[in-house]
Amino acid sequence: MNSHGAGPEIDKLLYLLSQGCMLHKVKGGGLLYPRTFYLDTENMVLKYSGSEKRLRKKRISWPISKIREVREGEKDYSKRLDPYDRGRCLAVVFGTNHEVLYLMSETSQMRDDWIKGLRFALHMDQYMDQKQQTDRWIREAFQMADKNNDRSLDFEEILKLLKQLNADMDKKYVLELFNKADTTKTHGKPVLDAEEFVRFYHMLTERPEIDEIFMKYDDGKGYWTFSDLCKFFYHEQKLDLTEDQSKELIAAFEPQKQLQLEEHLSPIGFRTLLASNDQQLFNPIHKRVYQDMTQPIINYYISSSHNTYLTDDQLRGPSRVEAYITALSRGCRCVELDCWDGPDEEPVIYHGYTLTSKIFFRDVLSAIKDYAFQSSPQNPNSRYPVILSIENHCSVKQQTVMATYIRSIFGDLLYAPEETPNRIPSPHDLMGKIVIKGKKLPNNLSNTDEGEVSDEDEAADVSNESVKPPKKDSGHKIKLSQEFSACVGFKAVGFKGVEESINSKGIFVSLGENKALKLIDNDRDGVIKLNQHMLVRTYPAGSRTDSSNYNPVPMWNAGCQVVALNFQTNSEPMQLLQGKFMDNGGCGYLLKPGFLLSDDRSASPWTSRKRLSITIVSGYQLPKPNDSKKGEIIDPFIKIEVHGVKEDTQQCKTSVKENNGFNPRWDEHVSFVIGQPDHAIIRFVVYDHDRCVDDFIGYFALPFHSIQEGYRHFSLLNKHGDKIPMALILLKVEIKEA
Repeated sequence: MNSHGAGPEIDKLLYLLSQGCMLHKVKGGGLLYPRTFYLDTENMVLKYSGSEKRLRKKRISWPISKIREVREGEKDYSKRLDPYDRGRCLAVVFGTNHEVLYLMSETSQMRDDWIKGLRFALHMDQYMDQKQQTDRWIREAFQMADKNNDRSLDFEEILKLLKQLNADMDKKYVLELFNKADTTKTHGKPVLDAEEFVRFYHMLTERPEIDEIFMKYDDGKGYWTFSDLCKFFYHEQKLDLTEDQSKELIAAFEPQKQLQLEEHLSPIGFRTLLASNDQQLFNPIHKRVYQDMTQPIINYYISSSHNTYLTDDQLRGPSRVEAYITALSRGCRCVELDCWDGPDEEPVIYHGYTLTSKIFFRDVLSAIKDYAFQSSPQNPNSRYPVILSIENHCSVKQQTVMATYIRSIFGDLLYAPEETPNRIPSPHDLMGKIVIKGKKLPNNLSNTDEGEVSDEDEAADVSNESVKPPKKDSGHKIKLSQEFSACVGFKAVGFKGVEESINSKGIFVSLGENKALKLIDNDRDGVIKLNQHMLVRTYPAGSRTDSSNYNPVPMWNAGCQVVALNFQTNSEPMQLLQGKFMDNGGCGYLLKPGFLLSDDRSASPWTSRKRLSITIVSGYQLPKPNDSKKGEIIDPFIKIEVHGVKEDTQQCKTSVKENNGFNPRWDEHVSFVIGQPDHAIIRFVVYDHDRCVDDFIGYFALPFHSIQEGYRHFSLLNKHGDKIPMALILLKVEIKEA
């Protein structure tokens, strides 16, 4: 892809970077590896040469689409860069999980050139249209198959590539398309160049199931008029298009100019339209903030992280500042800081009484300030408040240091009213604010007065003999710094019972997973009453030392707002959290159903029972599992799950399609009756069938009320939540009263 329209200066820079520059990869332990790096904006990849590794599997190129951020060395918090001049360093951050490539250049000017070039390439990538993205992905596949770098593929190489891409196709049919695409016939062995391969691939990946839908409405003409398009939308997509709207869609998606002028839509145009963003399963209206954000903050579910600083297990894993940046960029609005006395009067964050590494409190605050309200393609609506759940284990002296950092780093961003407000503020009131949640002293006390230590001391809940904390007397108290107390915007109280907590004048109470579940089982109405008056935070049991997660759904069903999960563990619970919080623009705040809200709104009726009918039509370009044997074709099947109240929890799965991940066709129907749709999350999981254990391929999850009816695609996400290039599932969806 070229940088047409970017201006001569950027064109010159991109040309320079495409020719290759010497940069040093900065590895752990102070190791530097000189490599020649290239920015290829034609194929939209960052790559390098010069590695001596021959046997070990290594990554030497990255698609630009995988880059999340390009960061100056001065703005990165990794200790890895400490021995070097940060003004010559840059950090390239990849994927939802924020893997980082650290680079150092010979000069600060060269570093600045690379940052400018990479950011421009990222901007180009984000504004590619659908066809450009598809063509780029096909070119990447071409380069992967072109082992001898002669810029062409013969028939045998193409057969090998198709196997890698999960396509088990009739050899005669493939040869027929190969010959059709080979327009520059040469003497000797027939080959396809990159452009011919793109054409060949488009012919190979025609979608007969979509053509069948098209033929239902074309009356044998071979094209649709705007009137045919209106009929399709009305009968299938359950949307009433105006004549002007249908003409606008034809103008946007019909690739053939003559048909565009005649206001006709071809099968190719229809295919592109059906795969476009607005026709996806997830309702595009829910990609923006559409809910009322002016109600008290206790009326909202809040995307929340537990022990945010950890990137691995709870006992020995590393603590990283980057983990906060990762969580915030994924829409998290409540992060956790476990604060302890550090050397040289510098408070640190780590999991107390364990062997996890330590990071500086001030570095975490700086990162939160920089990233709390930074928009990204993942999280464009990040202007709503960020809550810092502080577990305070520091001495009064270091609490005062913490307070100084909080005031100096956050400045006007900090929400810390001197007097308790008459009403609980709303997310809208707190836009652009950072709120400290913690213990707070009563007003008008001197600095020497005592305050309680946090009752929700999770560090004391670790079930490992080698790292158990010293036993404390019941009713143990520590002194609380007046300066730190004055920074607290949301007062946290220990849970002593529903009525006691409600009458405590606090706004936050924390419950461990087991205590919360027991309380929900024994006194569900009490839990609902509790969270109608204050924010209820739940967190994983201390026995989950492997950083596994509990099922968040029962907590949400009972109205608990701050259901904290280990963001570093990308299993089913985190997938449900990410699916739930895609709603309302991914802003991290979701208005709870009316029947769970505070008393004056509790008259809101339940949403009536619904029947969700789904026809799983087909899959497209489903990848192999990462550890799959070379050459092996997958045998995919899809599992469809409903997560909600106990009575609604159900699942079913399709048949297995043997040896076809390329274009499996199911046409299988499933149906679910859902009694409480407001609580329901639908999760689709694609597996590769195996005699021993089925391999996870990808998933997609969304709230029931964000589903669009009709013929809808969804993109598959990998376990980290990153979109898998080109991988799609096509469904037909109907929702009726049950």
